[in-house]
Amino acid sequence: MNQSVKYVFIALLFGFFMTAHAVVQAQTMYSWTDENGVVHFSDVKPEGQQVQEQAIPQDEPSAAASPYATPADAGPSVADQRRAEIAQKNQQAQADKAMKAAQCPGWESEVARLEPNRRVFYTNDQGETERMDDVERTNRVAELKSLIAQNCK
Repeated sequence: MNQSVKYVFIALLFGFFMTAHAVVQAQTMYSWTDENGVVHFSDVKPEGQQVQEQAIPQDEPSAAASPYATPADAGPSVADQRRAEIAQKNQQAQADKAMKAAQCPGWESEVARLEPNRRVFYTNDQGETERMDDVERTNRVAELKSLIAQNCK
């Protein structure tokens, strides 16, 4: 073997071992508790302390290993589900508001028809014309005014 090839080989081998040593050192974490009960963590072993060695995985953690990640086939996260529920409730509230706003003119016209007239006639479920008595008319006007106050304006 040529002398220069030996030196290159030795340099590469030395570089490999130094890199491997650095990787091995980086894979160990030390923890200890001081006299005040505070837990410390370090990648350098402290002098004069009773330490616990903890191995650190060399590979990069995958997204699935994260406690916050969800696998692709697991479906939406809890936060995504909550956002969807809130969005659905907001859409429902807007739809309810629009429907009530559309009903307001009908309620107001019914109050305008019932309130000044003492003799109010309506058609019942059998198709017969009946007269609404004063108590029933007054209760219906009060009910409609309450709906208008709650949902209109």
